[in-house]
Amino acid sequence: MVRLSKTLYLTSPIACIVAFLVSGVGIFFLERADFSGATPYFILGGLGFLYSGILALIFYYKMWESIQDGHARTSPGKAIGFLFIPLFSLYWIFQVLWGFSKDYNAYVDRHAADSKKLPEGLFLACTILPLTMCIPFLNLLTAIPYWVVFMMVVSQVCDAVNALPSEAQSPVVGAGPVSPEANARLGMHPLSLYCLSGEFAHETVVVPEDGVSIGRDPARVNLVLASNEISGVHVRILPEAKSAQVWLEDLQSLNGTFYRKTGMGGQDESDWVQLRGKILLSAGARFRLAVDGPEFEIQRS
Repeated sequence: MVRLSKTLYLTSPIACIVAFLVSGVGIFFLERADFSGATPYFILGGLGFLYSGILALIFYYKMWESIQDGHARTSPGKAIGFLFIPLFSLYWIFQVLWGFSKDYNAYVDRHAADSKKLPEGLFLACTILPLTMCIPFLNLLTAIPYWVVFMMVVSQVCDAVNALPSEAQSPVVGAGPVSPEANARLGMHPLSLYCLSGEFAHETVVVPEDGVSIGRDPARVNLVLASNEISGVHVRILPEAKSAQVWLEDLQSLNGTFYRKTGMGGQDESDWVQLRGKILLSAGARFRLAVDGPEFEIQRS
């Protein structure tokens, strides 16, 4: 379980601001050809920048570590390592900051966590503002807003990560056997998936409390399908705690997920709707992986 100290990580932007000011004093002495007077200020400024940079990298690593459930866009190591690639880092910082806000919010949805979502617009602004620092005159207007926004981001990330439930409380969806205790907590009539077509045709899979994930990657899903039309982690089915329904969520699959609610129509192919994100479905609803892939019906066990 990852926990972030707001007091500690807020010292990163503060140290960077102080380092800028101290280095400015060094430049003042340098302009007067007083090299001996400028040197201590440059050393102190350099140490401040080094401390700020190392702490920021640790912060990025920790925040990405907090949402690693198999569906984050990057690992903590890649989040940090790719920032050292010249030019590519200008793109990658968008993934590290703005991308984190999106993935955190998706994590909260997947785990039904009682946590406040992050404002994605704020994280986008925190990514764009530092790019203006290299533009003369404009940087004079954006420097202060950037540091304010960055400190707001640090504060909100710390609060958000610390608000996540512990692993023991969080219903993480992943590979592994379904315990009888988990099924019992669903009630006397748990929901199940009846396979209408595909390699598991006419078989039934009970939807446990922590859900079912379907795809081709046996290390990351509960139900493994061999079809090339199926993505590594294609779709997730998670029971809705407050009703006899399930959430059907497409996990950015390559060939899409399609659903049809009860009473939407007959057997016409036009009755199928491609899923965007996730939807709440009741018993009797059907879904299909890819256009012509395996088809499932939600049933009561």
